[in-house]
Amino acid sequence: MAYTAPNLSAMLGSAVAAKLIGAAGGLSALAEMPACNVQVLGAKRENLAGFSTVTGQFHVGYIEQTEIFQSTPPCFRMRACRLLATKSALAARVDSAGGDATGGVGSAFHEEIRKKIDKWQQPSPAKRAKPLLVPDSGPKLIY
Repeated sequence: MAYTAPNLSAMLGSAVAAKLIGAAGGLSALAEMPACNVQVLGAKRENLAGFSTVTGQFHVGYIEQTEIFQSTPPCFRMRACRLLATKSALAARVDSAGGDATGGVGSAFHEEIRKKIDKWQQPSPAKRAKPLLVPDSGPKLIY
């Protein structure tokens, strides 16, 4: 996989990259596919008539098997899945065009995704109370 799609395999891993390329019908087909469709490649279609849908994750396919997705906390997983799908579509386009055969773009995407997920997990800064303005102490003017 590192020869065919070095950037995609550097970002997602060789096994997941091979599954995505196989499900899409080739690297050129994956490169032409929008990110919203890359996200659901390999998703299981389940009929949950009458059963609980709490435990099932929908709109997640082979991207669910990546190391980044598995290490993400459950509250951020769908957000991480969308981010992985967009970056994997970009990496597939770079591989299809024949640019950067070393996998540097895929490694850069991997680090960028890691940093974004780490930033999501940090607590938001506390809101500071703004002091009220000093009221005018002069006489009121009547117009």
